[in-house]
Amino acid sequence: MITIVGAGPVGNYLAYLFSKQGKEVRVVEEHKEIGKPIQCAGIVTSEFEKIVKHTNKFLINKIKRARIYSTKKNFVEMKLQKENLVIDRSKLDFYLHEKAKDQGTKYFLGERFEGNTKNKIKIGSKMLETDYIIGADGPFSSVAKHNDLLCNRKFVVGSQIRAKIVCEKDLVEFYPGIGCFGWVIPESEEVARVGVVSYSKPNDDLNKLIDLRCKNCNIIDRQGGFIPIYNPKQILKKANVLLVGDAATQVKSTSFGGLVPGMLAAEVMSKDIKKYGAKAKKKLHKDLYVGLLMRKIMDRFSEKEFDDFIKLFGKERLKRVLEENDRDFPTKFMFKLALAEPRLLKYVKKLVF
Repeated sequence: MITIVGAGPVGNYLAYLFSKQGKEVRVVEEHKEIGKPIQCAGIVTSEFEKIVKHTNKFLINKIKRARIYSTKKNFVEMKLQKENLVIDRSKLDFYLHEKAKDQGTKYFLGERFEGNTKNKIKIGSKMLETDYIIGADGPFSSVAKHNDLLCNRKFVVGSQIRAKIVCEKDLVEFYPGIGCFGWVIPESEEVARVGVVSYSKPNDDLNKLIDLRCKNCNIIDRQGGFIPIYNPKQILKKANVLLVGDAATQVKSTSFGGLVPGMLAAEVMSKDIKKYGAKAKKKLHKDLYVGLLMRKIMDRFSEKEFDDFIKLFGKERLKRVLEENDRDFPTKFMFKLALAEPRLLKYVKKLVF
């Protein structure tokens, strides 16, 4: 028996993969409804379509262009060779949940993980037998906490509104000078997701972006939550307890997206659960670590350096590299960027000074 705690997209996807192999799987979820609450900007690269098929079931919009603004309202615009997808996270979660159920996964909704000892797990007041316990239960993972696997993790906070604003349907906007960065992700020409990621003042940063981009807009709803920062020292497996997705800090530090790395980790685990720790590190660490270094560099930028940095990416040779590569795998294009524009190397010194 494999017990997965957390029925988010990664937990559901992992349950599907294991159940498809004929393994006995149960998923425990503290919320009574799949897909709620929503804590995700909801934009993914084309890489996501290689992992999850039939995206039309939860697809809202397709993005063909990206515009990155400087603090002085200058911007560079890129045409994406591979479209980004704007998805309905609630529908995605439910779609993966249904796929897992169809393969035989049993769900325990509205039930809390209370602890575990060796091959037993406590769900509510019940003690159940299990061979493996997998924490897919988010950044503050109860599974990680109970098994001393939090590993001194750190967090950022995402804050987002859905609002009625005028926008271009195929264009995503990024504002790297607000908080860690801000975004405007269109669902249509009249509705967009406007949000920020911040270390300490997400509401202030969000209000700053709203004042800049869509002051006095009609707010439909608000979403938000904590996001873990990738921890290279995170322990992924301890005896029969494993962590995956946000619970394992498998999140890109550049965009703070966790769907693609979390699902790739789920695939690794489903293929070899005993060697998951080492194989997941081998699969994901380089790209996640390079993303972490990039985040540390950008966090130290002054306003002038942000402006200079964005001006550099207005160069056609740099734009072409970004247009041709998905942001999920920075190791595949960082060397190309350095070759196209050696002046980028001057920013590396921010890691040591």
